[in-house]
Amino acid sequence: MKFHIYKNRKELANELSIWICDLINSTLQKQEFFTLVLSGGETPKDLFKKLASAELKEKINWNKIHLFWGDERVVPFSDERNNAKMACDILIDHVDIPALQVHVMRTDIEPVFAAKEYEELLRSFFDNTDKSFDLVLLGMGDDGHTLSLFPNSPLINDENKNWVNTAYNEAQKMFRITLMPVIVNQSSTIAFMIEGKKKSAVIKEVIKGKYSPVNLPAQIIKPVKGELHWFLDEDAAQDLEGIT
Repeated sequence: MKFHIYKNRKELANELSIWICDLINSTLQKQEFFTLVLSGGETPKDLFKKLASAELKEKINWNKIHLFWGDERVVPFSDERNNAKMACDILIDHVDIPALQVHVMRTDIEPVFAAKEYEELLRSFFDNTDKSFDLVLLGMGDDGHTLSLFPNSPLINDENKNWVNTAYNEAQKMFRITLMPVIVNQSSTIAFMIEGKKKSAVIKEVIKGKYSPVNLPAQIIKPVKGELHWFLDEDAAQDLEGIT
């Protein structure tokens, strides 16, 4: 586990974007493609803008990138809450990546069928490999959720071996599609990006508290052989003294 702590959200996005660029380029020296899982929500917006900037986008060979999503809200692509739409508006539409290498979670069919279709896609990539994605970007809510794995979710159990599942979030009255820990934890690198004071206490609990993923789902993210990185601003890291 490695920590990267920066002064504010702008510096966090800038430094993480450079780190991602370097990781992509070093990995592509050893293999043909780089598989990258994007996160949703508000936090990665500045990161995506930086990756799409003139400064960085030319340093990445987007023809060799395959993009995936960690989770998706089951709303139309035109809806502002759709994670893929956000990434397209800010990042994907501004870089030269082949459309066939952008693997969105479909929201125009029933969620259970979309999850099954996405799992079949992932198995076509990773069924015969000893790892899954090269990099998974994750966020975390102030309730300790990550992906679409919320506290007390029935999906959080050791018997669930699906790579992709559907989840219904009662608070949002919304279905979601989510990757599962069994495939995420096979990744070469996983990076949390978290900002803000309101998440500092839960970050400490996730990292140092009693292991209880039903209550703190982010604890279930534990790479089998890969690296786990925490990219935080100072506000988010304020309760981590003596840990980092």
